[in-house]
Amino acid sequence: MARTADPHMRTRILDAADRLLARDGFRRMTVDGVAREAGVGKGSVYLHFESKEDVALSCIDRMAAGVVAELERLAAGPGGAATRLREMLGARVLLRFDYARRHAPSIDEKLAVMRQAMLERRAGHFDDEVTVLARVIGEGRRDGTLGGPLGAEAAARALVTATNALLPYSLSVRELGRRAELARRVDDVLTLLLDGLRPDASARRKSPTRSRRSS
Repeated sequence: MARTADPHMRTRILDAADRLLARDGFRRMTVDGVAREAGVGKGSVYLHFESKEDVALSCIDRMAAGVVAELERLAAGPGGAATRLREMLGARVLLRFDYARRHAPSIDEKLAVMRQAMLERRAGHFDDEVTVLARVIGEGRRDGTLGGPLGAEAAARALVTATNALLPYSLSVRELGRRAELARRVDDVLTLLLDGLRPDASARRKSPTRSRRSS
């Protein structure tokens, strides 16, 4: 939890912590080390953060805020709702992948020490993403380019839940080294998921007998 309103100092400390997490891992990182890396006194770190764990969790919060900012940018961009939705879902996976790949030595260590706190914060991060995704799904429903049997928020939450299987915490260290392969997997999964949001999806869901007869 931040204890001061100095955003520049906070950013400086988090930048230093990110470098240490990538280089040394969470267990070896210390508040003294963060202060040295940032070029500030140890007291300055404690003015902004309660503990080493708080520093690491705040690094994750900052990354997640960056993901939401990118989703907002894509949501406001050109193209139809379906195109923007696909870009947004791909971005939420690959941005986290790129961050985690730099921090591969720290992932298991952070989970071992701060698992409950990380899971609680992740739930909030995902809620923020659902809000942006639901807005785009709602746009698509209004202009007739997206459909499906679920409401916009429920559909957005289902898409987040499904694509969470591709997030870095679900991947092995070996898989973290294969971005191109993950990108292909993301594309395949999104092709299947977004088929359920086609305008005729509700009709197909309500008429299983007709579908079986035509197959």
